[in-house]
Amino acid sequence: MRGVADEKVLPPPSAASIKDLCVKTLSGFASPADKDKKKSDTHLLADVCAQMQVMPDCESVEKVPIYHFEKLSSKKNSQRILVFSLIHGDETPAGSVGRFWLERLQGIDPRNSWRVIPVLNPDGLKRKTRTNANGVDVNRNFPTKDWDAKAVEYWKKEAKSNPRRFPGPSAGSEPETRCALKHIEEFKPDLIVSIHTPLKVLDFDGPKVKPPKFEYLPWKSLGNYPGSLGRYMWFERKKPVLTMEMKEDLPSSPKPFVELQDIIGFLVSLEFGQEKK
Repeated sequence: MRGVADEKVLPPPSAASIKDLCVKTLSGFASPADKDKKKSDTHLLADVCAQMQVMPDCESVEKVPIYHFEKLSSKKNSQRILVFSLIHGDETPAGSVGRFWLERLQGIDPRNSWRVIPVLNPDGLKRKTRTNANGVDVNRNFPTKDWDAKAVEYWKKEAKSNPRRFPGPSAGSEPETRCALKHIEEFKPDLIVSIHTPLKVLDFDGPKVKPPKFEYLPWKSLGNYPGSLGRYMWFERKKPVLTMEMKEDLPSSPKPFVELQDIIGFLVSLEFGQEKK
């Protein structure tokens, strides 16, 4: 794997260009809250996009900046939650959930600190493909300990060489993967949330707990794979990962996504014993 320290660091793009890119991209996703309104609140989205940042050299294969929004809590003992949305470019409902959370965070002082990457795979989004511009599934490209020995073998045997799940030529070969790793290294999250579709479940890789009640989606373990985020973070580093597999059709109310943020707050507190007796 190419080490983070070995990469040539490029200057970040201008704030104005990032804001324009963010507005142009995220305006294509209807926020679940928009269903309660006559039209989308473009001013709120513009305010959120004006706060987007880009870590140095965080960009896609086609050099599209991968921007993020950060909202730090003022509360004591707050934990750090990192959100990846659109790691798969064809799972577009994930973009709507990411946008809703960004806009909600803008107006509150959250109990935990959040960093949200709303579009981790911009080239795949443009193409409406699961993979990035190199044809690599970013969620099979994380440098798990077993990547060299098992990732390609697993892809050939279990995934039947499905090009949608190609893990790449080597571990961490993709710039989108390396960008995600930079965020993990720099932000030091206590919990990672990865937003996907369309399997309609919540999959938690973390401490064994009784799943909180959530009517919109059932809890179900989907397992983990060589090169997957869940294996890389929880099974190798003991940092929990919540994979949200949303339905293709968004609910008529934003209530489930507000509830999900509360559930995430509960899950991240478990790691520090705040909910344990």
